[in-house]
Amino acid sequence: MRIPEETIAKIKDETDITELVASYIKLERRGRNYVGLCPFHDEKTPSFSVSPEKQIAHCFGCKKGGNVFQFLMEIENMSFAEAAAKLGEPLNIKIDTQTSNIAESDMTFIRMHEYMTGLYHQLLVNTNEGEKALQYLLDRGFPMELIRSEQIGYAPDMPKFATNALLEQGYNEETAYQAGLVSRNEENFSYYDRFVGRIMIPIKNHQGHLVGYTARSIDGSEPKYLNTPETETFKKRELFFNLHDARKHVRKLDNIILMEGHLDVLKVKTTKVKHIVATMGTELSQENVSLLERLSSNVTIMFDGDSAGRNATLKVGDTLLKRGLNVYVQKIPDKMDPDEYIETFGAEKFEQFIADEQQHYLHFKAEVLRHEAKENDMKLTQHLNTLAGDLQFVRDHLTAERLIVTISSIFGVDKQALSGIIPEPVRQEPDYRIPEPVREQMTLRQKKERYLTKLMMANREFLLEYRDALDENVLTYRPYYDIMRGLCAYFEAHGEFDISMALNYLDPALTDTLIELDGMSIHEDVSHSEINDYLEDLSGIRNSEYEKQEIYRKLEVAERDNDMELQIKLTQQLIELNRIHKM
Repeated sequence: MRIPEETIAKIKDETDITELVASYIKLERRGRNYVGLCPFHDEKTPSFSVSPEKQIAHCFGCKKGGNVFQFLMEIENMSFAEAAAKLGEPLNIKIDTQTSNIAESDMTFIRMHEYMTGLYHQLLVNTNEGEKALQYLLDRGFPMELIRSEQIGYAPDMPKFATNALLEQGYNEETAYQAGLVSRNEENFSYYDRFVGRIMIPIKNHQGHLVGYTARSIDGSEPKYLNTPETETFKKRELFFNLHDARKHVRKLDNIILMEGHLDVLKVKTTKVKHIVATMGTELSQENVSLLERLSSNVTIMFDGDSAGRNATLKVGDTLLKRGLNVYVQKIPDKMDPDEYIETFGAEKFEQFIADEQQHYLHFKAEVLRHEAKENDMKLTQHLNTLAGDLQFVRDHLTAERLIVTISSIFGVDKQALSGIIPEPVRQEPDYRIPEPVREQMTLRQKKERYLTKLMMANREFLLEYRDALDENVLTYRPYYDIMRGLCAYFEAHGEFDISMALNYLDPALTDTLIELDGMSIHEDVSHSEINDYLEDLSGIRNSEYEKQEIYRKLEVAERDNDMELQIKLTQQLIELNRIHKM
């Protein structure tokens, strides 16, 4: 069923595209627009522009964007109906849709996880088999409200529980294996449960679909944590645990806290600290780093307070610092993790810790390196040179100056001496200039067709009057012809041109061309005579008169010479010319 036009218009009018885009990427105001790093391709210089006035977004690099519907469709891999339904939710606009742009195989994996998550959860909270695991969680301070809201479950100590449960639902063992829910013996190809006797923590992707698990042992068996293997829907390099829930808080605070443990994140969710995610391992992929760049300017690392946590902090911190992010550290006390901190000191003390004790990553690194060097003069010099090299990546001038003072004090050296060995360039500000779009060289005809298309965009009455004449012989450049067809449909339902609404009538591939046309300036005083001139010129009618006169002249000569063969040939040319350019 088609969504009513007035419903689409209401959703568009009441959804601020700036707020929508800002919930996915970090935006900076530049004049009348906002700019940020494009969420659709990897880039260093922001080229993604959002216009609050026109309610459109557009990347000058990869050309993706559009109105609120098209942006959400692209970034969430949704159909138009799904995007409209999601945008309509906060407006209390209900849209029924069963369609999905997610591949059917992916949806099968997601449905399998949804079914098993519900089953595992019921086993945890309602059965004797799950009693020990439930008590373990309650003893560690996880309230029932959180256990229910996060759908934490328990996989019983039975080797074929999940396998048989999925078979009963009509799924086969191979599909369950491909989804990462069961394992396979490669010698005899027998299947058995991957998760046995473990607490099951569901993992959602960034769109909120269940795609995997972190499974925690409670009897001391190794590994302590067992994750879903790589599948078509569970790709660790593209995921952060809890990002779907944390995204709006990250946007509000312009800060994202990285943790190691998924149980740590769940415990922190019982406090007022909500801008928290967990890595899917201490290695950050390029996809992870690019996503962090788009989410926030500031990243805070809060790994465990042991040697492994410190080493991981140094590795991740170096990676993020060199990508130009502002990197901070929440230094957990030795031999503690965030979960244990909350258990020991309470939620209020943890919230105060988050608010008061954040330190710059290079401050943290300097303390670690100074302690590691002890009284070894060679190491002290090496570490100072390392930190001087790191300082070139600190973009903010005041922060860099303060860090020079701090690091100099930690190592007992003169700050001027440290400043003198910082490599150039130092503290570069990000370049937020929107690059000029690269335009192909246009022929004279294309320029005329572009101008005529713009004329019709700006004049509804003229477009509806002349639309029958605006055929493929006039608009030979296909994008302009397709835009004209879409505008005809748009203007039948709307009195004035609104680019954000008009985009719904066009193929998304035409978004870039329409935005370019919208920014083109023309004079507003347009007459029928001017339009007729363009139509005659582009259709060839004007030029065909000269061609006809030339043919008539050659016919006269052929008749005088009694050249019958040439007369027939010229007459055929005249007939063809009249056919092509018939008024």
